[in-house]
Amino acid sequence: MPVFDKKDFPKVLAQVEQGSIASLYLLYGEDYLVKSALAQLTEILVPESQRSTNLEIVDGNQADFRQILDNVNTFALFGGRKVVVVQDCRVFYSRANLPTLYLKSKEAHEAGDLEIAARLLLEVLTYAGWSLTDVADGAWREIPPDLWQQTTGVERDQAEVAWLEAVVGHAGSTGMEVPRLRDDGSLLEAALQEGFPEEQCLLLTTDTVDRRRSLYRLMAEKGVVVDFGVASGSSRKVRSQQETVLKKLAQETLATAGKTIEPQALALLFERTGFNLWALKTQLEKLMSFAGEATLVTREQVEGLSDQFREEPLYELNNAVATRDCETGLLVLNRLLDQNYHPLQLLASLANELRRLLVAREFIDEHLAGSLDPNISYGGFQKTILPVVKKKSDKESSVATLHPFALHKTMVRSTTFQTVELVGSLQHLFAADLTLKSSGTPERAVMEGLIIRLCSVEGK
Repeated sequence: MPVFDKKDFPKVLAQVEQGSIASLYLLYGEDYLVKSALAQLTEILVPESQRSTNLEIVDGNQADFRQILDNVNTFALFGGRKVVVVQDCRVFYSRANLPTLYLKSKEAHEAGDLEIAARLLLEVLTYAGWSLTDVADGAWREIPPDLWQQTTGVERDQAEVAWLEAVVGHAGSTGMEVPRLRDDGSLLEAALQEGFPEEQCLLLTTDTVDRRRSLYRLMAEKGVVVDFGVASGSSRKVRSQQETVLKKLAQETLATAGKTIEPQALALLFERTGFNLWALKTQLEKLMSFAGEATLVTREQVEGLSDQFREEPLYELNNAVATRDCETGLLVLNRLLDQNYHPLQLLASLANELRRLLVAREFIDEHLAGSLDPNISYGGFQKTILPVVKKKSDKESSVATLHPFALHKTMVRSTTFQTVELVGSLQHLFAADLTLKSSGTPERAVMEGLIIRLCSVEGK
């Protein structure tokens, strides 16, 4: 059977409704899209009255795949089609996937999902042959850079490893362990060659596949494979693809309640949630409830719910530092620490924000004669400044890859800083990083002192 793209998934559902049902379905790619598709598929495959006996859902990270295959070959107690769902299965994970898993872990961290980031990083350690101890508490620094790149397939950037320590810290503090190395793929390949009993169905979901493997080709031959992948990265092409997916979800979600949203409100929402479909869905549902009988969701309503954006909680801390609001910064900092956010995660987020401000400030100095009206409207910015940015900046720079709405806000905020102040702020971050790792000073005291320094008028 052919491999279906996500846009063709309705055809798969139509085939199932017409009685053309495969013994295997593989759904892979973006988590929200995969889980939404899985819910639709299982709803058709197994009537609600039979789900307690004919539908079995297991966690692919924990389950024994031999037992899973035994269950697929065991008939339902009261007859009828039996469906076994394996969520987040690891059948395609291998050393070849290390670069992908590593980068997905970093992306999950940046989206604020430490649990997923830690799970993916532990998979990296499994196939790299490393233990959690090998990378915990700064031990990763002892691994030579060439060995690191040779093993993971990713060059280690010393300036961006704070995310790694935050994720490792989360895994250690929550008792997560490096999973044992398994060869579930060979078991499944043998089972597919033999075939499943009639009316038995296996559904697999995963975030990544290896198209080169014979297992993938066998799945496509014996079952139905649907690709829900969305490109990752920061290039304009990737961001455009991601925005298309985000807009589609927003339109579908709003349409269920007969509502629409202002373009600027949607842009602000995208800025705050990032490419996180779960977060976008949650915030849209809150906004629809907040809007009441009104059919239009406004930018003011999105701003009014800013304190409820838990999917991107670091946004508020960055916002307070960027606007030099020390009181709010300390309040948000302590709330995040109380919610067990790792200080190194906060440092990484602040560093990204300050680097964006620094690049914006340098662009103003170099290409706008050192001046930008801090009161410039978004419309005015689009007409006068945005064309200059597109013409003068590198296509892959952090200025060029920002959404225009986010870029407008970043450049306006950067006007309240001088370049030397932003450089000084990054030095404060570096000093705080060293203090956290090398002294016995309480973490909360270190972070509070840092926020006070970053928000000070002189930037010292």
